[in-house]
Amino acid sequence: MTGKLEEIRAEIDALDAELRARLLRRAELVAQIAAAKAANGDAAMPLRPMREMQQMRALRAWQKAHAPILSEAGLMAIWREIIGMALSQQGGMSIYASPAAMATARAHFGASLAYETAPADISALADESRAIGVLTLAEACAPADGMAIFARLPLDGAAACLCYGAQIDEDPIAAGGVYLVRRAAALDGDTILFAGDDYVLVETRTPERDAIWGRYLTLETILSERAQ
Repeated sequence: MTGKLEEIRAEIDALDAELRARLLRRAELVAQIAAAKAANGDAAMPLRPMREMQQMRALRAWQKAHAPILSEAGLMAIWREIIGMALSQQGGMSIYASPAAMATARAHFGASLAYETAPADISALADESRAIGVLTLAEACAPADGMAIFARLPLDGAAACLCYGAQIDEDPIAAGGVYLVRRAAALDGDTILFAGDDYVLVETRTPERDAIWGRYLTLETILSERAQ
């Protein structure tokens, strides 16, 4: 038995070494992307929420179809850390989260980025191209000019927080995303995220004439599109 265990452990060690080599190769490719952007004078925030969402969707589909033995939550957490390392390589971002939103922000953006307490007025981040603000739904406010709400956290499950940042050159609606809208009351087809004293924040595909606070993809909307 001891000999068999040693063989298994040796194979695990070999696989661990391969994983490290693959992670290093990925980092080298990310460095090439960063260098290409720098050569083109592209200093914009490296965040690409739609691409990240597509990666997360592919990971979830793979886990369900081929690797149910692996924890979905664990895989998602590992992948978030890999994405966070890549963002750090490309110049990084500063995450400004309220105390109530900090744990959710750290779980999503990972350990490689810098974290600070969000200012009392989130619009103070409007001129910082590499700043992300994270507030809970109860703290949410309309984004300032030049800012948008580009994601809600977590990406799946019950929403808890909203992410504020500079406008990102992506069109999540064309990919099956939703609008984040503030209404006086919910309409048929709305998904209510938060209910205030005299308003609701909803995810919808029909914003009507109400205030649009953001546009983004969710894993739910992508998966529901595939099921239809």
